[in-house]
Amino acid sequence: MTRTLDCIVVGYNDVPFPEFAARQKRMAEYSGAYHEVVTNSVLLRGTRITYMDLINQAIERGTGRNPRLNAFAAPSLGVCYLQSFLRKRGFDVESVNFFNHGRDRFRELLAERPRSVAITTTYYIDNAPINEIVAFVREHSPATRIVVGGPHIYNLSCDLEDEAELGFVFEALGADIYVTDSQGEQALANVLGQLRDGGAGGSWDGFGRVANLVTRDADGVFRRTRREPESNEMDANSVDWRLLDRDLIETLVYLRTARSCPFSCSFCNYPTLAGKHVLTSLEVLAGELAYLHQIGTRYLVFVDDTFNVPLPRFKKLLQLMIDRGWDFRWISFFRCSNADEEAFDLMARSGCIGVFLGIESGDQTILNYMDKHAKVERYAWGIEQLRQRGIITFASLICGFPGETRESVANTLEFVERTRPTFFNFQLYYHDTRSPIARRAEEFAIQGAGYNWSHRNMEWREAAELAKGAFRSVRGSVPLSLYNFSIWTIPYLMAHGITIDQMLEFGRISREMLVATFDDQPVDLGDQERRLTELFSA
Repeated sequence: MTRTLDCIVVGYNDVPFPEFAARQKRMAEYSGAYHEVVTNSVLLRGTRITYMDLINQAIERGTGRNPRLNAFAAPSLGVCYLQSFLRKRGFDVESVNFFNHGRDRFRELLAERPRSVAITTTYYIDNAPINEIVAFVREHSPATRIVVGGPHIYNLSCDLEDEAELGFVFEALGADIYVTDSQGEQALANVLGQLRDGGAGGSWDGFGRVANLVTRDADGVFRRTRREPESNEMDANSVDWRLLDRDLIETLVYLRTARSCPFSCSFCNYPTLAGKHVLTSLEVLAGELAYLHQIGTRYLVFVDDTFNVPLPRFKKLLQLMIDRGWDFRWISFFRCSNADEEAFDLMARSGCIGVFLGIESGDQTILNYMDKHAKVERYAWGIEQLRQRGIITFASLICGFPGETRESVANTLEFVERTRPTFFNFQLYYHDTRSPIARRAEEFAIQGAGYNWSHRNMEWREAAELAKGAFRSVRGSVPLSLYNFSIWTIPYLMAHGITIDQMLEFGRISREMLVATFDDQPVDLGDQERRLTELFSA
């Protein structure tokens, strides 16, 4: 019997960074987006490159072999989750975890003429990566229906309320069907069901009955179907790792133990997007972890926005990992304001490598404006507790939040120097007009959106210069790029034989290169390149 593949789920497409940087540079006069490019990359021989490319080049110079390291080659949780969700429902689904490294496999799968391709949009901020995947599918399997969903599509569907305007954007993207729910996995399953049924399943008569879509009507015009918010149960839909390719997950796995966030920071729209904070049960998590330990998975990345909330559950999970002797090495988001000494001890004993700390500011007034419900000194205490137990810390900071002043920025820099987190990054504030702080626009005299904003005390250009000053002046902590790097790459790099000591020295050398190329002028970086080659020559 001939196989008919229902769907190919496609993960991230990492467009060439120089192209991305060039697009942002064209708008540098009007937006701080290019500032974020400059403070997260290095100009080398006239081309902006990422930190990961710096490592690849150093290894190639030292060994004669380019390892093609890329953090997006790690198993995509979105891809794993969708493949598990759909296979549980009886669909024949394959996946291409990372488009850049999986083109040959993708081409072979498309030769089977699958009914559909599903493109996830986690991490995307523009359309270029989607356009490239769509063009690839059209070239190799023109009749295959292309379905696109995820955060980028959800945001577009919220921002563009006018149906004609939304249709124009989706026409340019080139896909056939767009899933507009913040979850959307059930909508995708319903689309695959329509395609499998045939007949009306290939027309508006079929797809029009599926909630949470934008697709073409009988006249070929993009229309919204009815809105029906999804709330997919966590336990029933946890990833069944047994259904996935073992070779993909036997070293490193990304895990989600909760959906959404119980906090409501005023700069963040995520709780609105994701809905109520819901948890996977410890019993289900134990089953997932037991299987991963059985197949030899070594590294875990917990992607929950608040992994240590609620605290009693967090402690029980860590104690479970200790009692079972699973010996994972793991990393996660972490809230210092929601921990005690017992939790820190359990983290160290259960194999925690490091944590991402959403510190955001070292100034108490700004933290209050952000609705962080945290105290600066509690942050300092938490960082010290983690340091004493050998756990790496990455402090994420924001420059320019409404109410920010030069004095509050100075307080933040003093906090970083005093507490000395292992790594840090100072991001330019991004104004989301759907976030809670936008409702206080008159109070703070906020104007603009995205990276083009001003408020009563500051505008984006001044904030950008202050952020650059942090990278130049801070010496007690090492800056790391957020673009395809950050603390999340540590398990991935460790799995490829790179040590934490090497990462720390890499951060120190790359800081010199980063700061030297802030002005986009050619600089001789030969000494730094030589030191990087020596660092990774083994």
